Amino acid sequence: EEHEWTYKQHDIHPRYHSRDVAIRLAEITNATVVLGSASPDVGSYYRGLTKQFTLLTLPHRVGMDGYQRAKMTPLAGVEIVDMRQELKAGNRHIFSRLLDQEMDACLDSGNQMMLFLNRRGTASQIQCRSCGQQLRCSRCDVALTYHRGLDRGVCHYCGIHRRLLKQCPKCLGYRLGYYGVGTQAVVEALQQRYPDVSVLRWDSDATRNVVEYRALLDQFRSGKARVLVGTQIITKGLHIPSVTLVGAVLADVGLGIPDYRAGERAFQLLYQVAGRAGRGTEPGKVVIQTYQPENYAIQAAASQNYERFYTHEMALRRSQSNPPYSRLIRLIYTHTNNETCQREAHRMFESLTEQQQIWDMSDVGVLGPVPAYPTRLRGRY
Repeated sequence: EEHEWTYKQHDIHPRYHSRDVAIRLAEITNATVVLGSASPDVGSYYRGLTKQFTLLTLPHRVGMDGYQRAKMTPLAGVEIVDMRQELKAGNRHIFSRLLDQEMDACLDSGNQMMLFLNRRGTASQIQCRSCGQQLRCSRCDVALTYHRGLDRGVCHYCGIHRRLLKQCPKCLGYRLGYYGVGTQAVVEALQQRYPDVSVLRWDSDATRNVVEYRALLDQFRSGKARVLVGTQIITKGLHIPSVTLVGAVLADVGLGIPDYRAGERAFQLLYQVAGRAGRGTEPGKVVIQTYQPENYAIQAAASQNYERFYTHEMALRRSQSNPPYSRLIRLIYTHTNNETCQREAHRMFESLTEQQQIWDMSDVGVLGPVPAYPTRLRGRY
C-alpha cells in the first residue's frame, strides 16, 4: 500500500518518508523496489507516466475459482446515496433506506458485511441546544468526542478524558446534545436492529495490540461474527470471500480538512474499502452514503476508476501549483503564548522574504503565515 500516508514520519525527528528511504536505499544497493497499490499516490503514478518509474498495471481484479485457480472476477457494484434526499424523505437514521435493504438481504443470505466510518466514538461533538456552547478540549482547539462506553468526552489529538457534566458550563442549562456519529454509534444501531447477530468493532479503541487485532480478525474470518464495523483499518487489503456487502456510512469525513490531499485521501479510502466486497464466488455490493454526491473524489471512487480520479486531481494540482508540480516546505512555529507565536511566525516570514529577494529566487514563493490546523495542539499554538 505505497499510497499510505502513515509512511510519512512527521511528528518526531528524524522526519522522513519510508517510501523515499526505500527508493534511495535501492539506488545505493542496486536493488529493485516494487511500489504496490490499487490506488497509488498521485505523485508515484505521475512518475510512472513520465517514465521516472516503470509503470506496471493490473487492469482486472484477479480471484480464485473453486479449484484455487486464478481467474478474473468483476468489481462490486457501487451505488451512491444522497443523504440530503434521505432527510427530505423523513429518514433521520444512520442508515439510508437502500443500505437497510442491502443489510437485510446480506444477512438473510448468510453472508457477511463490513461498514466503514472513519470516525471513532459515539458522537463527534457535544453541544448545548440552548446557547450553542460546544464542549472542547482544554489543550487543543478541537471538539471533544463522546464515548458512551467510557461516559467521557475524549480528545482524539492529545488523549485527554473529561467527565461530562449534566449542565452546560456556559448557560447552566440541561440541554446538552450529542451530534455526529462514530463507530460506536454504528455498532449500537446494528445491535438494536439485529439483536441476534454478532457485530465486531475494529478501531484503535477496540484493538490496542497485535494479539487483540489477530483475535478480532480470526473471529470475523471464521464467520462467528457476521458484521464488522471499523475505521480506515478495515480498508487495508483484507481478503474475506464471504463479505458481499460494504457500506460507507458517511463518505464525507475528511473532505473538509484544509489539506490539498484531502480529496486524494478520501478517494483512496473509499476505493480501497469498496474492494473488500465480492472477493468470493458471489457478487459484491457497495453503498456509499454522502451529503456531497457530486464531489469528484466520491464519484471516481464509486466508478472504481483510478484514471478518472487522477485526471481530475492532477488538473487541480496543476492549476494551484501543488505537488507533484512543485515542492512544498512547511515551517511550523509553536509556542504556549498565541501572540508570541504569531509575532515570531511573522518575523520568520519577513526574514525569508528578505533572503528571497537577496538571492533573487524568483521561482520560490513564500506563503503565509497562517494558523495551523488545529490552531492549538497539546497546549501549544
